[in-house]
Amino acid sequence: MFSLKKNLKFITIDQNYLKTLHDSCREVYYKPTGYEKKPYIGILIEEKGVEYVIPLSSAKEKHKSWKNVDTDRFLIFENCKTAETGTKDIYVKNKDGTFKHILSVIDLKKMIPIKSGLYSEVDLNPSKKDSVQEIKYKVLLNIEYTFCLKIIDSVIQKASKLYEKQISTGKVIKFCCDFKLLEEKCREYTVD
Repeated sequence: MFSLKKNLKFITIDQNYLKTLHDSCREVYYKPTGYEKKPYIGILIEEKGVEYVIPLSSAKEKHKSWKNVDTDRFLIFENCKTAETGTKDIYVKNKDGTFKHILSVIDLKKMIPIKSGLYSEVDLNPSKKDSVQEIKYKVLLNIEYTFCLKIIDSVIQKASKLYEKQISTGKVIKFCCDFKLLEEKCREYTVD
């Protein structure tokens, strides 16, 4: 079973490493440009000496129909009284007239093995040097971080179950990373 590796961290991952994994398994989140600042949720978990990181994916229109919690994912959201019209943000109207603002998704199927030297921690603290956009982004990351702290035990439990099922059966479910293959690629990858 996975266990939390120290404390919850948001991290960015080396682009070359992501490309190497993606070239072996198309389910690994990777875009050739604009990804260097994309944070992965740094729930650094460990199983038999192998560290994994579970990615945080931006909210999309398709997430409106998703449950808050499922076997392989969690929605990160906040409840609010109104929806901001004219934004690209994703809102779902609740039965009581309030709104669920979907911020992002923790996608357990897309977790990947990682090792030291291939990631760096994201600084969540706004600074005077930050642009308005960077400050806004850090505020969002802090909301997501706080939400994740509340559900960390469930995240680890579900990640462990998904991982153990794939490893024991050898079956890779649809849209899921091939953990065994990626662990092999992680071991082979040399950190510069």
